Amino acid sequence: MNKLINILDKFEQNRKNWKGSQWDEKAVAECFMPCAENILLGGYFLVNDKYIIDLGAIELYYHEEEGDIKDYIMYHIPERYCNTKSKVVKLENEKGINLPYFTFGSFNLHQSGVDVTFEMPKKYRASFLIRAYRVFLKGDDRVNDLSLPFDWCSTHIFDDMFYEGVSFKATNIQWVELAKPITAKIENCPRKNTKFRILDKDKKGRYKIVTKEEIDFRPWQFKIEGINEKKKPSE
Repeated sequence: MNKLINILDKFEQNRKNWKGSQWDEKAVAECFMPCAENILLGGYFLVNDKYIIDLGAIELYYHEEEGDIKDYIMYHIPERYCNTKSKVVKLENEKGINLPYFTFGSFNLHQSGVDVTFEMPKKYRASFLIRAYRVFLKGDDRVNDLSLPFDWCSTHIFDDMFYEGVSFKATNIQWVELAKPITAKIENCPRKNTKFRILDKDKKGRYKIVTKEEIDFRPWQFKIEGINEKKKPSE
């Protein structure tokens, strides 16, 4: 996984070297684009030295702890710990909760699928969700054939990537670089099937949930241009 960690580390480098006129959601996407290109076109996951997990689309989740860009639909943030009766989000210093940072490059399994994390302590929480993928046996050269469909159901990957659907030590996952990167274009657009939750602070600095949700406008889905979705058996 060290090679993938090196790819993800470029996001922080791009972020530090950002010289644009405005640091916003589009700037975040621009900093992550080189990482997405390397991930989607330059390599794949190898599971137990037998199965290839080839990615076709990923979605960025990015929440600043020392900044103005917030991503409240992200799972791994302190603001997700909320008191549903009072509609007030309990922060770490109010509840005494210490939400640990994931080890850089580790997996986070949750109800929507699998994230690969690259958080920077005290700065931001960050990860990418595996949105679309396909499975091959090791050595199958069809991994370069983009006409073959990708599965866009992100939760299917539990069974395809992990032993008995969960993350056991018995599962050995490596990142393998392609000898020659795939020639294709990466496009970015809003994330799939997400709505952006708005939160406001009260006078005590606590976050209050606003029930209104807006369509996610952030261009944080990155996919190989022109790839096909896997058809359902009935289609």
